[in-house]
Amino acid sequence: AQHSTESASDAEYVFEAHKNASLFQNIVDKVGKIDDSRYSNSNSEYLNGTVPKLFSNLHYTRTTESSSDGKTTTTKLRVQHKSSNWVASSSLLCGTALGSGLLTLPQAIEAAGYIPAIVATVAAWAYMTISALLTSELLINRCGETGRVRNVGLLELYTSYLGESGGKIAGVGFLLVSYLVMGVYLSEGGDTLRELLEMTVGSSDGIVEVGSSVTTATTMAVPSNIADIARTIVDNPFIPRALFATLMGSFLFAASKIDSVQRTVTHFFLPVTLLCFAAAMTVGLPTADFGALLSLDNQHPELVLSAFPLLFMSWTYHGVMPRVVYDLEGDKDKITKAVVGGSATAFVMYLTWNAVVLGNVLGDGNILASTATAASAILNDGSISTIQQSSEVLLRDMLAMQGDDIATASTIGSNPIELLQGQPLETYVALASELAVITSLIGVVLGFVNEFYDAIGKLPSQAYGPKEDNKWQVALLTLLPPAIVSVLLGASSGSYDYNFEILDYTGIFGASVLFLILPALMVWQNRYGDDARPLTVKPMVPLGKITLSSLYKAAGTLILEQGLEKLGVFEFF
Repeated sequence: AQHSTESASDAEYVFEAHKNASLFQNIVDKVGKIDDSRYSNSNSEYLNGTVPKLFSNLHYTRTTESSSDGKTTTTKLRVQHKSSNWVASSSLLCGTALGSGLLTLPQAIEAAGYIPAIVATVAAWAYMTISALLTSELLINRCGETGRVRNVGLLELYTSYLGESGGKIAGVGFLLVSYLVMGVYLSEGGDTLRELLEMTVGSSDGIVEVGSSVTTATTMAVPSNIADIARTIVDNPFIPRALFATLMGSFLFAASKIDSVQRTVTHFFLPVTLLCFAAAMTVGLPTADFGALLSLDNQHPELVLSAFPLLFMSWTYHGVMPRVVYDLEGDKDKITKAVVGGSATAFVMYLTWNAVVLGNVLGDGNILASTATAASAILNDGSISTIQQSSEVLLRDMLAMQGDDIATASTIGSNPIELLQGQPLETYVALASELAVITSLIGVVLGFVNEFYDAIGKLPSQAYGPKEDNKWQVALLTLLPPAIVSVLLGASSGSYDYNFEILDYTGIFGASVLFLILPALMVWQNRYGDDARPLTVKPMVPLGKITLSSLYKAAGTLILEQGLEKLGVFEFF
């Protein structure tokens, strides 16, 4: 009997062990396992962290010296290591991201409310940070696979992992998205320049009109000839856009090297942007109505999905990821610090910016703005005015407003930043927005230039970015097409602002595919594909297939829900 009991106990133990082994194997299958033989033995020191860098950036300087009698010359070659700094790379990523977020997020999240938007912002930040780290992993593996460390860009990744046809389609998509974003930045930069001039000298009739709000301009003491020029610019919407595009093109044309442009971003424009941002927050925090901002009456979580396209667009710095990987010499720890640090800085700035802007809009009797925007979103944008014309009584019952207030709410622009006119915060917000646009535009151009040269087959092999003798072509081909479109829209569209819609649609059909689906798809193929390609770096994001599939689902939900709604197929809410 004792023997039988021991046998049963052993059998039960074996069964439990087998069950646990099966459970463990299921977890491994779910997460995904990479065979150690896939990693190159030549990179063992890099893999175990003994040598953190995959390669070294060396700068060669050639000098020629003549002897005292002038008969002989000596040529010396000096080799100097170019030090890598993850803080500078983090600044580049943050600066490239800020423009879209500061311009559009207050408008994007106003209908949903600040509290639901916090949750959505955390999710968008996490997804886009993971996406950037996956892109870094792909770039490092490609460097190790090809033995080439210079000019390994996104278009090469697309071709390598998606095939010739898929790579071309994805490459065209990336260039198109970059052109659209540059066009928006050029338009917004010109429009904000116009607003700053309006604050300084006013328009020709002394009245400043932006959107549907009308305020008296504060005219400062400016010499008459300068004031006349400024008023001419203010009174013609397309001129500020042309002027801004000309100034940005001239700066990029005058810059002798890509490195100098990048240093200008990280050492000048971003610090000045942060100073203006801090000044705006200092001025706006005391006057913000946080009670109204956090009031449950102003929270509409059912509308938060509509904010995700612009939330994802607020972290589209992937174009400069090849530059970051190259600058940090493939050091995955520094790259991770740069990505997380840059994206987290932008995350904190967005939450603060949205709270201050919306808090000031909702205060001082402007609570109608949020309510009207939420109702407008539910009723399909312009239907409020239609209902008002047919039955003002019905709309009054729905929104609990007086007749005059209904008219006011119906005509209020959907951009909360426009409602700051006349407040001390207005100037600081305009300055911070303009500097953010400049910083982000330069970042987008930095990423675009190398990819564009890759697309047309003229990628230089010895340096990152275009050769100096071709820089005028780059300046023209990069900025001229979006600048022309921006100026034409400024001349023809009147007061209608296309920029919000452009970024919204780009977020749905561009960012979701290029920066969520494709990185996950390419990493999946690289890690778990049948080709068993050699790997250089271990996964930079944990949980394997679970993480990758979550990116698919996020992008699929965005395209399905928002795409079908934008195309008018049906509405979810």
